Amino acid sequence: MRKVYLSFLGLGILNQKTQQSDYRPAVYELAGNKSTETRFVQAAEMELLGASKFDIVLIAATQKSFDAHFKALKNELTKWNADPKYLILEENMTPEGQWKWFEKLLAHIEPGDCLTIDLTHGYRAVPIVFSAAVNFLQKARNVVLDAVYYGVWEQVKDYGYAPIIDMKGFYLINEWADGVSRLVEDADARKMAEVAEKTSEFQAGELNDPEVIQTFDDLTNTIRNVDVNNVAKKANNAITMIREKKKSASETGKILLDLVIDKFAHLTTREPPSGKYDKDYFKVQIEIIRLLIAHRLFMQAYTVMREFIASMAMIPLEWEDMNSKRRKKRRVRYGEVFFQMFQYREAEWKFSQENDQIRLKLMPFYEKLKQEGIESLLRSFADKLAKYRNGFDHAWTAKAGAEKDIDTFAEQCLNNQEKTLALLIFKGFII
Repeated sequence: MRKVYLSFLGLGILNQKTQQSDYRPAVYELAGNKSTETRFVQAAEMELLGASKFDIVLIAATQKSFDAHFKALKNELTKWNADPKYLILEENMTPEGQWKWFEKLLAHIEPGDCLTIDLTHGYRAVPIVFSAAVNFLQKARNVVLDAVYYGVWEQVKDYGYAPIIDMKGFYLINEWADGVSRLVEDADARKMAEVAEKTSEFQAGELNDPEVIQTFDDLTNTIRNVDVNNVAKKANNAITMIREKKKSASETGKILLDLVIDKFAHLTTREPPSGKYDKDYFKVQIEIIRLLIAHRLFMQAYTVMREFIASMAMIPLEWEDMNSKRRKKRRVRYGEVFFQMFQYREAEWKFSQENDQIRLKLMPFYEKLKQEGIESLLRSFADKLAKYRNGFDHAWTAKAGAEKDIDTFAEQCLNNQEKTLALLIFKGFII
């Protein structure tokens, strides 16, 4: 892992008397230590940080700034045992020219480099372009940002020296945005946890909270692990906490928290989950399916879609007011038999003696669904749903490859299950 120092060299300030551009000398201060007087902040940093810390010292300049100042800068850097390399950038300010700046700089940055950047003496928009590129380098080349320095020359008149400030912390906003994006787009809280570990409390403090990160992690793990019976509870906990945090959040925090609320609020229930197979239970299942499809987590989505039909076997047990312990014992076997009643045509039903007893108990409910047209709706997609779910179970090894319409069929299934839920509610099967 190389330690790379990168800085920029512009023309400096125009001297009205000489009509020449130059840099004015100053004493610089970094982390409580002061440099000797110098015209170049880069020399001050080599003195204060130590040139031996870096494997390469790279100065990016235009031809004009190189001709005007590089020789003098190199002389000062040499005093501190630095041997600077240079990179000439064209003065083309067009979008194409800006892209060329970035690609020239990129050619000198290797995967895994640790970057220390100084933006003080940059030529025009070059530091801005490279600042925007830092996020790309962190993702594409796993570059680590050690420091982003800026020498505040204007404060010499106030303090007698120019403080060098480290702006690295601000660049974490890109990582926070990435972490929240990962959370809402991929149901993955790991990036947020990673960013929180290296972020100061004052930066997005609403998210930089172990309890918040743990709550998000619990929720996303529950979704990704298809723990459908606990999603509503976890979502309720997460959204309640987020809304409380939002009351005292910074403007940045509010924006990020709103993204999370918009994504996961659909998984919540107005009241704490009842533990019953009621309207709220099936609504949450629908929202989980929708979320998993949006994230293209199709294996999990097909699992929940199959579970949606199997869970309907518990509805008549709710009518009997069966307690949750007894209902839980019956859930797997009853659900499996119930799903197979729609997967296969009635003429093809073949159940073991034990499972046929379960079928007989479910038949009155099945007949009611048949009368209301719900049976034919479920039957229209249950067989194909089972085949696709089994395909995922066996990694599609029984076929030449995965089916081509996994995504479109998933949307069709979701649409049919939404219709099923609407009918179950409208016909009074669930409340």
